[in-house]
Amino acid sequence: MSAFSHRPLRAALLAALLPVLVVSGLAGLSSPAGAATPVDGLSPSTAAASCWEVKQLDSAAPDGVYWILTPQLQVPTQIYCDQSTDGGGWALIGRGRENWTYNYNGKGTPAEVAGTVTGQAAFAPRQLDSTVINGLLGGKRFDDPAYGSGVRVRRAVNQDGTSWQETRWSYRAGSRDRWSWALGAGFPLATVTIGGSSISNTTTYEFGADTAYKRLWTHENARNGYVRGFSFGQNGIGSTAAGSYIYSKASGGAYGTPFSQVFIRPKLRSSDLTFTEIPAAGTPAQTIRAVPKNGSLTTTWGVTGLGNGGTTENATEVQAFAQIGGTMYVGGNFTTVLKGATATGNDRVAQPYLAAFDVKTGEFIRSFTPRLNSMVKSLAALPDGRLAVGGEFTQVAGTARSGLVVLNPTTGALDTSWATNLENRMSGGKVSVRGLDTDGTYLYLTGAFTHFIKAGTTERYAKNGGRIALSTGTADNGWNPGFNGTGTALDVSDDKSTVYFAGYFTTMKDGAQPADRAAAISTAAGGNRTAAWQPTFSTKGSARYQQAVQQVGSKVWLGGSQHSMFSYDTSTFALENTHITKAGGDLQAITGGNGVVYGGCHCEHWNYSDTAAYDTTSPGSTNITWTQADKTYYVGAWDEQTGDFAMEFTPEMRARNGLGAWALKVASDGTLWAGGSITSSVKENGANQWIGGFVRYAPRPSTAPGRPGGLTVARSGSSATVSWSASSTSGVTYEVLRNDRVVATSTSTRVTVPGATEADRYAVRAADSWGNRSASTAVVSAAVAPVTTTLVPTGSTWAYRVDPSAVGSDWNRSFFDDSAWSTGAAPLGWGTGPLATNVDVPAGQTRPVTSYYRKKFTIAPGSTFGTVTLTTRADDAVAVHVNGVEVGRSNLPAGALSASTYALSAPSTATAVANPVTFTVPVSALRTGSNTIGVEVHSMYKSTPSSSMDMSLVAEAGNQAPGAEATSTPLVPAGSTWSYLFDNAATVPAGWTTSEAATSGWRTGAAPLGWGTSGPIMTNIDVAAGGTRALTSYYRRSFAVPDASAVKKLTLVTRADDGVAIHVNGVEVGRSNLPVGALTRTTYATTAVSTASALAAPVTIDVPVSVLKDGANSIAVEVHSNYRATPSASMDLSLVATS
Repeated sequence: MSAFSHRPLRAALLAALLPVLVVSGLAGLSSPAGAATPVDGLSPSTAAASCWEVKQLDSAAPDGVYWILTPQLQVPTQIYCDQSTDGGGWALIGRGRENWTYNYNGKGTPAEVAGTVTGQAAFAPRQLDSTVINGLLGGKRFDDPAYGSGVRVRRAVNQDGTSWQETRWSYRAGSRDRWSWALGAGFPLATVTIGGSSISNTTTYEFGADTAYKRLWTHENARNGYVRGFSFGQNGIGSTAAGSYIYSKASGGAYGTPFSQVFIRPKLRSSDLTFTEIPAAGTPAQTIRAVPKNGSLTTTWGVTGLGNGGTTENATEVQAFAQIGGTMYVGGNFTTVLKGATATGNDRVAQPYLAAFDVKTGEFIRSFTPRLNSMVKSLAALPDGRLAVGGEFTQVAGTARSGLVVLNPTTGALDTSWATNLENRMSGGKVSVRGLDTDGTYLYLTGAFTHFIKAGTTERYAKNGGRIALSTGTADNGWNPGFNGTGTALDVSDDKSTVYFAGYFTTMKDGAQPADRAAAISTAAGGNRTAAWQPTFSTKGSARYQQAVQQVGSKVWLGGSQHSMFSYDTSTFALENTHITKAGGDLQAITGGNGVVYGGCHCEHWNYSDTAAYDTTSPGSTNITWTQADKTYYVGAWDEQTGDFAMEFTPEMRARNGLGAWALKVASDGTLWAGGSITSSVKENGANQWIGGFVRYAPRPSTAPGRPGGLTVARSGSSATVSWSASSTSGVTYEVLRNDRVVATSTSTRVTVPGATEADRYAVRAADSWGNRSASTAVVSAAVAPVTTTLVPTGSTWAYRVDPSAVGSDWNRSFFDDSAWSTGAAPLGWGTGPLATNVDVPAGQTRPVTSYYRKKFTIAPGSTFGTVTLTTRADDAVAVHVNGVEVGRSNLPAGALSASTYALSAPSTATAVANPVTFTVPVSALRTGSNTIGVEVHSMYKSTPSSSMDMSLVAEAGNQAPGAEATSTPLVPAGSTWSYLFDNAATVPAGWTTSEAATSGWRTGAAPLGWGTSGPIMTNIDVAAGGTRALTSYYRRSFAVPDASAVKKLTLVTRADDGVAIHVNGVEVGRSNLPVGALTRTTYATTAVSTASALAAPVTIDVPVSVLKDGANSIAVEVHSNYRATPSASMDLSLVATS
């Protein structure tokens, strides 16, 4: 189980925290070895708990860079220590002149902060990541005077930097448990001294004793041109000169922003800290929260212009997203799609209100050309792949449609089968559909409307909320919330029992029941309240409308006015989390994904946590009702489980008129799409870029790296040489732990650590550049070398196949018959490397891209193992399978592999041998008795001059037992012969899934069966030229099971080309790419899939063994196309029993 860490460390920051070799051993810290080394902070091996400890142990310690380590820092870190001022012990956490950041992650690395501490070269601000600053506190609070001296700011008070001023503050008790750079939010202070003058009852927003140099303010303000820093008052004069220590672009140099240094003084000794001893099995994995990166993805296409929807904040350029397949649909009040701000000609397209973009690249999809006459406010992907569109339009492609329409997702053409129209019969009423969602049976909608009109049916009354049956396109006359005001948003609950509404309404059921700006309504007939949900409002004023609602996990989030983002328990509707954004604006959109909740707003200032007091919350006010304050922009993030603000996500962007984000969507690849009036954003590299209405943010990596293996420790005297096999994840840094802390880091797989004793215990883990850490190896002692068993030695004899013809899909399984394959000793291959067996094809023949190798090995009963390490080479690329399960690959793309998959690069055999590849094989992948290992070696190109394969499999002694010996039997092998029916005029027999007699007149052929050129076909079943294809093809065959009770697992592998459903003995056991419900010969596949794509994404089904019976059994398959003219379709499967 991964342990969560919210350390969002960026690449440069982690690199600075993890130098190539760091060695430490701290005195006063308990360890099993009891080793004591001096603590002076002068080297990694003598890292101190704080700058203050260094000074306490050596009163003559000078100013400079020292090594600091606490359990929260995890690795020794270099910090600049001021050892001269007021007894010393001050740790520098930031320095610079103008343009400081409020962001939690700070700006720059520890090395940059500590490396240049003053002078003109230090004018560009560098600030430690708040996570590092919190680490310097060693788990203590910032407002605890027993362990800290508050905050110290040293500012230049003349332009040549020869005169300086000291400012000190301490935080109000109980107000600061962690650091935040959002000082402009106004953290409450207990004591302040500035230039010798004392101030009380104030905040970090602004304080001072005069209007000149004894004034400090941190918020953005027009009086100095919104310059961020630790600014002076009006009479604190600066200039724009590059060398001036006080910067000002205001008239007369007023409100200068000086070069400043920020220090803290944690009073920690090594004896105050508690490190955790490494468990025998190793440390658990650590992963960061899966928020997006702060920098946006590069944008090329966007939208612009304001259409017929108007110019108010409710008519921004982008207001809705929906994804169908690989397409993201963007709706709003825009008029034009363009490629860059200055686009002309073909790069500037008149495509108002609704457009489509590639979900991965953001590229404009020109073939989608809907024609609406006013703005779109909501979108929904219907279960059958069509697109539902809501808004304030009255025509679509010249056809009258008010507020709601269904479109073809490929062309944007009007779906005429959906004919329900909306009316708003309130006085002066205009139809507006602002929220759409579906539970798979109904399309739910909210907005401003009163009636549903459909030709051939009676009109249906449903005021400002309703639902339409997807099967008929007719409104449900018995489901009417009857809101007395406009609905702004809705969300169908995860269990589909409830629809959550938000809006301007105060009652429902036409005034019979209260519904105060939010409601939870049952999806059951009648549309009654699930519960009496009385929201908490942030204001005592009348502006209490709510604009967004969304269930994420066990909470339902409600956002709106005033500036509120609150969560409620989905069962009790009890209030759980309260957040206020200020001085910005209301919450306007909510979505969720990857364990994170996202809110869009026109805020761009501060998020105040744990308060509902909008009326009395104000930046700089000393009336504090909140617990945390953090920087937010137009999009913020909150943790799905705790509801806490995710302070590390601070995406900087700008928006027209500050209207912010009105639409949010987490795409299938984890990318966050945010839309509204957004005009620019900051990319991951720090550069600004043009944005047209919507911006995209890629997810941060949040998966732990692969666990290292094969740890060995060899002690010689007082040094220990630690070696291990590499993680399966590239680009990692390894952390070597000894006893209870990290003592070395390295990018290689071998380090020598001084100060070793025979009682030391070691482990190694891998860390990526974002702060994700693998589980470590199990503990190894230097005094006891690990006992190993070689399961497969190098130089073993292998069966191999080097042939361009197709290999069976079960080639890596234990039951596969490789008796026709050649055999030879490793290394096997061809070319320049030392080879025992040349496997090259004869001269003049074409080599295949992929060669295959198999070997069986045996594990004795009663064996138990610890780490099992497989060592091989990638020449050019390699993937290894144990008992049919892939355990690792190198130099290959992600996704399914085939015989035509090329390696990513072409290393020589010498390079491959010099850089061995290691994988840790789970003991659970092994079996007592016979095991099979399969290796596939892929070349980058067929004429590659060299290729080779050899490997070893070595198991350390441990307490993990392999699985029980299992036997796999193919009941239906791939390539089997099937009876089939493909006839548009024929009637499908009623018993076709079970009866051999029912299908006795069908044709027969070997799989794969189908037609088309995008995949190998053994039996072409296509109709004659000019004939009409059936939409569905049917297949059946029998197989025998002597003893069904002996089967413990039944695995079926097939393809969905386009859609597939499988039946065993008349019981449907699985389907893919097909709608729910009963299937008929006219049921269409959900999407169109090429045979090549279907082969690259096989469908695996765990078939319940209960469907089997002794003796003869029947398996039947129906393959549905997405359209009759599809260029390809195919069917093949394998069914394997494990006993």
